[in-house]
Amino acid sequence: MTTRKTSTSRSRTGSSKNSSGKRVQKSSGKSKATTVSSSKTQQSLDTNLKSLATPPKTSSKRKVSGSKTKDRGVKHTRCKDADLFPVNSMPWRLEPRTKKFNLSWFMCFDHAADMIERSNLKPRDYKLMCHTNVPLTDPLTGGVRVQRYVRHG
Repeated sequence: MTTRKTSTSRSRTGSSKNSSGKRVQKSSGKSKATTVSSSKTQQSLDTNLKSLATPPKTSSKRKVSGSKTKDRGVKHTRCKDADLFPVNSMPWRLEPRTKKFNLSWFMCFDHAADMIERSNLKPRDYKLMCHTNVPLTDPLTGGVRVQRYVRHG
């Protein structure tokens, strides 16, 4: 008995045909035009990058003077009274001497100095205090700071 081939038993790896019945060749993914255009693309990319590598223009943004120094031009005092620091994790207190801002507490010197610079405060406008639990050896500015607390325990 011979087996009869049906449409499902035919091999599916045969040649591809388009809708008109003509044989279609499979592409290898690369063409001669692609290599020429990619070199042109690379050349145009190189010229664009060269035009972008111009010296930077001076910005009109106002730079804060003295912001790179250790104290940033902001003076502070030290205080032992823990009642003035109601939040245990905020040992810096910025107290107003004029009515330009409200009483506020900060976790580090940088945050307090940022507030002073943002508000354009003069030394006569504020009093910055630090609790005595913050050691004198602590860096006032910089990337690495240790969290300090008002009350231990």
